[in-house]
Amino acid sequence: MPLVAHSLRRRRGFLIAVTLGLAAFQFLIIFIARTLEQSGRFQLMQGLMPDFIAQWTHMGAASFHGFVLFGYSDPVVHVFLAAIAISVGIEPVVDIESRFVDLLMARPVARWTIVTRTVVVLVVVTALALLSMFTANEGGLLLLAPSTAVRPSLTVVMSLATGLGFLMLAWGCIALAIASGSRRRATAGAVCGFLAFAMFILDYVGKFWDPAGTLSAISPFHYFDPFGMIGGAALQVADVLALVAFSLVSVIVAHVAYARRDL
Repeated sequence: MPLVAHSLRRRRGFLIAVTLGLAAFQFLIIFIARTLEQSGRFQLMQGLMPDFIAQWTHMGAASFHGFVLFGYSDPVVHVFLAAIAISVGIEPVVDIESRFVDLLMARPVARWTIVTRTVVVLVVVTALALLSMFTANEGGLLLLAPSTAVRPSLTVVMSLATGLGFLMLAWGCIALAIASGSRRRATAGAVCGFLAFAMFILDYVGKFWDPAGTLSAISPFHYFDPFGMIGGAALQVADVLALVAFSLVSVIVAHVAYARRDL
């Protein structure tokens, strides 16, 4: 726990910026949705939207409740949250570059403790990020939602937050596995960033091109379907289990790699 507290303390500026930024973004989205709803533009957007886009997104971009959930469904937000998780997951190699590991190894600290520390920090950061989005979403709806608008149900919001949380954890644990065997922070960050971008592209190609549909199953992004949940689908247990499997396998690899590496 002292290591967890130390990690959170040295990231306090980053965590405050992320928390306030996500909350401000969610408030802005709700304010824009309010403006579009009051001006009647959602009805116009529904008439102009192509059929395949309307079917894929369940009219998520052309309705008040769908637009309010833009922060949970926007691919850019998914990549941003994955980047946050990756920045936390590469902590072991940051310790090595900063020589903080010398202080750790001078004390009776097991190597598995260092890896577990990062997993706990990752869970805390993920919870803070999603809690800020959820709080801003509910507060923004309470303050800004027009009386005539159809608000998203709490079940849908919780399902989206849960799925997005497990997605963040999966990418953070993948970054942890890569960082546990890396020598440089820049190398670990570049590999994780390129991998996340490649998996993101693969998932989207698989949505529209059948030959890539099977291959996209190797991407963690494949197991988070925000538009389906906005359309009323329940959070799939199989998707959650797949993301948990990504996380567990990555943590096991991280423990083995860090235990055997030369510090």
